[in-house]
Amino acid sequence: MSDRGPSGPGWDWLVKEARAARFTLIGEEHGVAETAQFSAALFAALRESGYSRVAVELSPPIATDIEAAAKRNGYQGIVDFLTAPNMFTFYNVREEAQFAADVVKSAPKNERVLWGCDREIFNDRYLIRKLEAKVPSSARPAFTSLKEANAKAWALWEKDPNPDNMFILAGDPALVSAVRAAWPHPDADSDAVLRTLEASLAIEAAERAGGMWPYMDRRTEWMRSNLAALLRESSGGKTPAKIMMKFGYIHMIRGANYVNFFDLGAMADEVAALSGDHAFHILVLPGPGSEQAVPGPNSNFVPVSSDDFDEFKAGDARLTRVLANVDAAGHEVIDLRPLRPLAMRGLDAWNPDVVKTIYGYDAVVIWKGAHASASLR
Repeated sequence: MSDRGPSGPGWDWLVKEARAARFTLIGEEHGVAETAQFSAALFAALRESGYSRVAVELSPPIATDIEAAAKRNGYQGIVDFLTAPNMFTFYNVREEAQFAADVVKSAPKNERVLWGCDREIFNDRYLIRKLEAKVPSSARPAFTSLKEANAKAWALWEKDPNPDNMFILAGDPALVSAVRAAWPHPDADSDAVLRTLEASLAIEAAERAGGMWPYMDRRTEWMRSNLAALLRESSGGKTPAKIMMKFGYIHMIRGANYVNFFDLGAMADEVAALSGDHAFHILVLPGPGSEQAVPGPNSNFVPVSSDDFDEFKAGDARLTRVLANVDAAGHEVIDLRPLRPLAMRGLDAWNPDVVKTIYGYDAVVIWKGAHASASLR
């Protein structure tokens, strides 16, 4: 990795394999500067082989508005949008904002390239404001109830900044359902906002009622439905659309993911098979001596040691310990496919996540001494 971008035999091999696939999936540990830079460079290298869309871990309307901001004023447009009052996403770091700007810049101005597939968490106030001027009289009472409930939740959060007091994490999806029922034919943007708010509230309500399983079930269903919409939108050409995807590594794995849901990674493989194509899955991890950014106070990100970070509480069995602890001087690219005959039987008792990874990812990129993404604020 250099100012000129990635290079070397590992990079050349990754580009070759990705160009031959219909989908290229990047499963990441979030908050690593090199991963955003790598992803932007990879999409640029794939454009000539027909890649025209990038699916990302943002909600659909926020991804759309980030793209619009980039078309207005490039990287600075994204910065201005993401640092406005009450705005926060996991793209509020310089390298992710630059990744989005580079992706948008690579496409023709009249071509949509950036697609969000995830639920919303933080930006409900912004999304509700987007609806304000468009709400028809028939839906005005229901919209007023939604707006008042939203304001009440955030007023409580101001007094007690407990995440459980945030509107999306605590609100009732019926508030949005009532608006949708009273607004029979919203424009496309308003419809996307309403569906995103309703789905996001329903995902969190499922977790409050039943725990992690219904939460993951709802969230996975929502993400898959958004990928299906992207595929339908992209189906007009003579050849199937080629799409790059960049999400947390739990979502991008082939087959059942690490908590046994068939996520976007599984869907991409099955869709590709329908047209005689395949998907190429790349796991990207920070190795020894690395840092990564995690959310901190005041809508900032702060760096932490990747050696110590353990989001899923896996201890010494976590992938960044087992896979990334390679004795090498520089960054590493490892082809996992030759390991599959060796992992067919008997290794689950050693580390089932590693066995899943060997079958679910085709390649691993390991950064040595990677840098934490830098907060926009």
